[in-house]
Amino acid sequence: KMSPVSDLFPENTITLAPYAILILTAIFSVLWYLFKRQPQPPLPPGPRGLPLVGNLPFLDPNLHTYFTKLAQEHGPIFKLNLGSKLTIVVNSPSLAR
Repeated sequence: KMSPVSDLFPENTITLAPYAILILTAIFSVLWYLFKRQPQPPLPPGPRGLPLVGNLPFLDPNLHTYFTKLAQEHGPIFKLNLGSKLTIVVNSPSLAR
């Protein structure tokens, strides 16, 4: 005779577990994406960075020459990702005031 608990959970429930986990993961991913997508203020242009490290691997030891080069490409105000931190660089003394 089967117990009432075994009637609630049939034997094939274990085979459905991976599908349930996959569906829950998909639902949470979509919800996270929708809530994370809040309007962002417009950012200045800048070079594209790598995931996690941003633009750190591309920084030149002579930052002033590197920033001058980036200012010629992107304008006097540009953005860099230093690791996971967004950094806005103002490369003009008159704009910094």
